[in-house]
Amino acid sequence: MASIKSRFYSLAVRLFLKRYATSARGVHKHLKTARRWQNFNPPRHLHADFEISQTQSNRNTVFELKPRGTDPALTILYLHGGGYLFEISRYHWDFIADLAGRTKARFIIPIYPLAPESNCRDVYECVMPIYREVAVASGDRPFVLMGDSAGGGLVTAMTLAGRREGLPAADQLVLLSPWLDLGLTNRSIADVERHDPWLGVEGAREAARLYADGQDLMDPWLSPIHGDLADLPPTRILVGTRDILSPDCVSFTEIADACGCDIELIIGPDMIHVWMLLNSPEAREARQMIVEGLPTSKRIPD
Repeated sequence: MASIKSRFYSLAVRLFLKRYATSARGVHKHLKTARRWQNFNPPRHLHADFEISQTQSNRNTVFELKPRGTDPALTILYLHGGGYLFEISRYHWDFIADLAGRTKARFIIPIYPLAPESNCRDVYECVMPIYREVAVASGDRPFVLMGDSAGGGLVTAMTLAGRREGLPAADQLVLLSPWLDLGLTNRSIADVERHDPWLGVEGAREAARLYADGQDLMDPWLSPIHGDLADLPPTRILVGTRDILSPDCVSFTEIADACGCDIELIIGPDMIHVWMLLNSPEAREARQMIVEGLPTSKRIPD
């Protein structure tokens, strides 16, 4: 059974967020409010323990965060979730800081453009140059691609695109409740939706429509589950049973495993979408699993 804290979060998101996720109209209403208050800057309290720098890449902000006084051996390129519509949140920043403090890793956090003001092509032009730079600059040091929700789907799509370009592969993918099929075509999703206190199929479809901006949802850049999953780097997926994205995580794992990939699926019983970003016993356990599984040296390809 889920902890009291996890049950509280489930109740809170059902009360305050679920109504926005059940229709296109709800998504636009939530988006209008979010644009008024959004702020992608890291919280001030993080500056006490972390060196945080800011650069520009193709007119987009990119943050680098690392523990003060360290020269990290591990670099993690992190892409935040938010349905391709919403900005990075304080929950993301606190999660990133917690992992950076535990691992003494350097985190690269692009603030990629959001729909509907931008689209999937704009996001590609933003994140791929950053991926190229991190992949090449890592040299003989390991680097990881990590993302939650939409960001988890995006780092997977980046991996497939980078392979086509001949870029060095990440030493690990860490996918947190990733959105791997924007088409939401898996029939099992309808069964899970009844138990998901946060996400709704109709709201997700509207987010996908805005982000795709006319591009085919079967395109692997949008839905990496439809790409060639052979030769993925070692991959860990964490997802909860009360998350409409969980059926696609199961299918993705089965496809990648059949291709001979090193892939692990960790399912959180009774856990909601991106539960590992929250402050709960289950989240702390998930974070510890993530930390313990990160690479300590450069992977030698087979």
